[in-house]
Amino acid sequence: MGHRAHKENQSKSHMVSSSVTVNDVVQVLPNPYAITIKPRLEYCIHVTGMILEKLELANHEIHAKNTQYYAQDGLIENSSQLEIEHNVLVAIEALKSIKNTLIGISQISGIVEISSLISIIRIMTSNIYQIIPGTRHDLVELSTSLGSIVMDSGCLLESRFDFKQTNLESKQILDELNLIVGSKMRKFYPNLNS
Repeated sequence: MGHRAHKENQSKSHMVSSSVTVNDVVQVLPNPYAITIKPRLEYCIHVTGMILEKLELANHEIHAKNTQYYAQDGLIENSSQLEIEHNVLVAIEALKSIKNTLIGISQISGIVEISSLISIIRIMTSNIYQIIPGTRHDLVELSTSLGSIVMDSGCLLESRFDFKQTNLESKQILDELNLIVGSKMRKFYPNLNS
């Protein structure tokens, strides 16, 4: 029984570390994947903040124009302008949520939460890349970096990801954000039917 427990512990240590024998002493070395996850996670938080700044600046300009049109006669003739503002606001809310999720990850097991974020980022990218082209590269970089973190954590923990479930979670999160933003838009422009 003691030998079996030792073997199980040995196999578990190989998931997150490797070992080397120096002068007949076994030294445990950290797994290179595990070492690089935290800095990449911090990098993703930084990139998320940069994108948020760009989107908030762009949204300020979009909202100012829409407010000006609305103030003139209580309507905005070009409904695509409202859709643009709506899409940018959804992206801002999504990125705030993503950033909070990333900041809240303190254990490698928490990285499972990231997989649904990747789908959200990809959907956001397709919704705003023509509106704010300067964010496209950053969003692709964020999505790619998060994907590599998920893959590495999956290797370390020998996890399996259910992408069907992940996509459902992403859709649910985006639906909720669309409702929140729709409510904000009705407050900004109360006389509009949208």
